[in-house]
Amino acid sequence: MSLAKYNQGYNVGVGGAVVKGRSVLFVRRASRYGRGNWQIPGGFVDREETLDAAVVREVREETGVEASVQGVLAVRTRWDDTNSTYVVFLMRPESGEPTPGDEVDRAKYLTLAELDALKPVPEINRAIAARALGVSRNVLYPAEVENPRGGEYGLFLG
Repeated sequence: MSLAKYNQGYNVGVGGAVVKGRSVLFVRRASRYGRGNWQIPGGFVDREETLDAAVVREVREETGVEASVQGVLAVRTRWDDTNSTYVVFLMRPESGEPTPGDEVDRAKYLTLAELDALKPVPEINRAIAARALGVSRNVLYPAEVENPRGGEYGLFLG
C-alpha cells in the first residue's frame, strides 16, 4: 500500500443532538451545501481538536448555545467522492438561547411533531432526533482515563 494515498479524501464531522425537555436543537443551513435543510448543529473537526471539543465549538458557533457532551449517540459513515465519518453526540444545554450563527439562518429547539412539519429535514436528522428523545438511547459515555503521552485524550464506553 502506498503511504502517499493515506488519509487523502477523508473528512471527519460531528453533530450535536442538544436535548432540552422534549425538544432537540436544530438549525436551518444557509451555506451553499445543504441550504434550507433543517439539521442538528455540527460541522468538520479541526486537525488540532478532539471530536468532543469540536462538537462543543460547532454548537456554540452555529447557535450561541453552550452545551456539554453527555455521550456518543450515533456514528455515520459514507463513501461518495470522499470517505466521510460523522459522529453524533448527545448533549445538554448549559447556557444561552438559540441564535443563528455561522452558516445558519435559523436556530431553535423543536419537538418531533414540529420537526415533522418542516421541510426539508434529511432523514438522518429525523432519526437522530427520535433517538435523542427516546427512552433507550444506548449511548457511549465519557470515561475518565489518563493519556500517558499527555495531550487531550477521550474514551467513550458503553
